[in-house]
Amino acid sequence: MVAHNVIAHSNAHTLPRPVQYENRFMHVKRVFNTQPEVMGFVICVGETIHERMLKKPLMTCLLSVQAGLLLSFGILMSCQVGGRWGSSTGVNNFVFAGFGIPFGLTFIVMCQGAELITANYMFCTFAVLAAEPEDRMRQIKGLLGNWFVCWWANLGGAVLHFVVFAWSSGLMKTVAVDNDPYSDPTGSLENLEKLWYESAASFREDFNGDFCTRGNWGNANVCKVMKVCRAKCTAAFTTSIIRGAGCNWMVCLAIWLQMIATEPISKFIMIWLPIELFISSGFDHLVVNQFLIPAGIMTGGHYLDSRCNWGNAFWFNWFPVTLGSIIGAWFLVFPFWLINKDGWYAGVKQRAAITEAETKFVDGKVEDA
Repeated sequence: MVAHNVIAHSNAHTLPRPVQYENRFMHVKRVFNTQPEVMGFVICVGETIHERMLKKPLMTCLLSVQAGLLLSFGILMSCQVGGRWGSSTGVNNFVFAGFGIPFGLTFIVMCQGAELITANYMFCTFAVLAAEPEDRMRQIKGLLGNWFVCWWANLGGAVLHFVVFAWSSGLMKTVAVDNDPYSDPTGSLENLEKLWYESAASFREDFNGDFCTRGNWGNANVCKVMKVCRAKCTAAFTTSIIRGAGCNWMVCLAIWLQMIATEPISKFIMIWLPIELFISSGFDHLVVNQFLIPAGIMTGGHYLDSRCNWGNAFWFNWFPVTLGSIIGAWFLVFPFWLINKDGWYAGVKQRAAITEAETKFVDGKVEDA
């Protein structure tokens, strides 16, 4: 199952199966894939990711940037809808989690090639486990290269999306203290896109007042990203690891479940359920945070709390959440590998035997050796 010459992958392809109907056999599309079949699809995707990294690293970079951009569309929708819902209750969390971010992940899955680092932690690990001994070192090189490139490219895509589509367009306004927007030293933003304050203290006083609810919750989206940024940049290191692990366990489960399904609507439902669960529960998704934390910093979170800065973003969130995401992926990978490897190996041997038997016949005659 080595995909050395493959540079694009397809998720969960299925073949029709013969079903008896009125004394005749007809092909009926399968409604689900078995667990060993899904593991085979995951391994194939992982091998493809590695070969693409080793042979065409620029394509890996572009597909990873694309994944960051696609997921960010969903995150922005969550901020615009859930962030303005008008409360901090469970209903607000449910709306923020369920309307936006799952759409972005669905775009990535349906694009069949966009590379999200959190999913690649699962794909690449499965490919290494399934590799032949003589091929394992090559798979490990592909894994390490992909994880490095994809991580940074996802961050670049997320920040690029916020800067172009949310920040510079005015969908999220920027706090300007003493006519000095923290993230706009060149003065490129228009006045309508700024919130003016005489000092950081006056902004903090207003923020603790009716800033979030004023104007029919008009600033609630900015309020949301600043609060998230402050919470993420001040979290304990171990807390971020645990939250990252819980998140990516559910993300990898969403990818696995959508591969069990064969219909687009079923795939979306299988993606939506785990994503809704982990976001509304409060876990940390690495690429989501790579959008929300820069958004909070650039819109003026630094004036709200000086700890909202790039150094704290890396050390207290992105780095520990990366470690947690790898651990969370492995929570799914290793049990599923142990459970399904015998069935997968049996399927590989069966397909190899069928292929060998078919190659011995040409036009119904046995081919000479």
